[in-house]
Amino acid sequence: MKIVFDLTPLADNFSGIERFAMNICEEYINQFNSNDYILIFKNKVHERFIEICKQSNVKYYILKGRNKLIFNQIILTLKLYKIPADAYVFLSFPDPILFFSKNTYTAIHDLGCWDCPDSMTTLSRLYFKASYRKAMWLSKKIITVSMFSKSRIQSVGKVNADKISVIYNGVSSSFNHTINCPDNIFKKYQLPVDYILTLSTIEPRKNLTLLLDAYNQLIEEGYKMPDLVLAGRKGWKMNEMLKEYGSGTHKHIHFTGFIDDIDLPSVYAAAKCFVFPSKYEGFGIPPLEAMACGTTVISSNAASMPEVLGDAAIYFETENLHDLKCKLIETLNMASSQKKSIIASGIKRASLYQWHNEAQKLDLIIKGDR
Repeated sequence: MKIVFDLTPLADNFSGIERFAMNICEEYINQFNSNDYILIFKNKVHERFIEICKQSNVKYYILKGRNKLIFNQIILTLKLYKIPADAYVFLSFPDPILFFSKNTYTAIHDLGCWDCPDSMTTLSRLYFKASYRKAMWLSKKIITVSMFSKSRIQSVGKVNADKISVIYNGVSSSFNHTINCPDNIFKKYQLPVDYILTLSTIEPRKNLTLLLDAYNQLIEEGYKMPDLVLAGRKGWKMNEMLKEYGSGTHKHIHFTGFIDDIDLPSVYAAAKCFVFPSKYEGFGIPPLEAMACGTTVISSNAASMPEVLGDAAIYFETENLHDLKCKLIETLNMASSQKKSIIASGIKRASLYQWHNEAQKLDLIIKGDR
């Protein structure tokens, strides 16, 4: 079987969506070596695939481009039409709108363009709606990352349940509870000694305003709080989010920017707790990674989060500022025995999500057995 994987999104960003595509593709090729693979990259081969591209059953193409719209809808489309294959797999975003094949397997991670329209620009929202509609109607199979997202795709797109398959994210073995945080990591990211951590693209949909409001109020009410570390790239509207907070709070807030993969487990492990206030997620991998590193997780109860985290997280009611404040104080003052129990539950929960198991699901989907 000849299988094409579109890995071009790995060159533009590296959020959970791209990480999913990278890990599933890598595991799939390593496990199922009787297939022939064609990998498509943008501008250069991604570093994780340099050795894989040396395999005799792997061929790759590097397409050049800058403008995302032109690249995705014209350059990539033209190349795909020149590659005959048994399966075209798009694990980050749906296939190009102008690419038509009866053998397309395309991922839709969530329906944020419908469910959280204020989290993106008008043009982006219209673009994704058109792209997702086309994928829902014409893909051979739709891949999504949670039962929550599957139900939303069924509802919005009027798609038969049999056409949608769930492949969860995984937690890499580098995230584990034996990790320590060496001094050079503290220096590299200018981390305080004690800190509460959150990690995401810093944008409205991630609901960081709620966390900042809760943290600011606790500081003003006289609680002695660890500093707050916001890890991840600054998204749009970030400056607007910070205007309301005074200097007394600002001095306790730290921005790390993007954290290198090799350093991320250490940053998780050193945190007093990890807070995930997002009001909408198709899956949400950061809290699972934090759990795997032995860090207590406070999460909103929104969307897919209870499905993914089970009973291993401390939940607060989405958008409930008072509830988040209470959960922060309770967690920071938790008895040692209770904290150990929650940490153990988190480690166990995270161990359920393995990339090699999820890659096997993709094989069943492509073979038509699922």
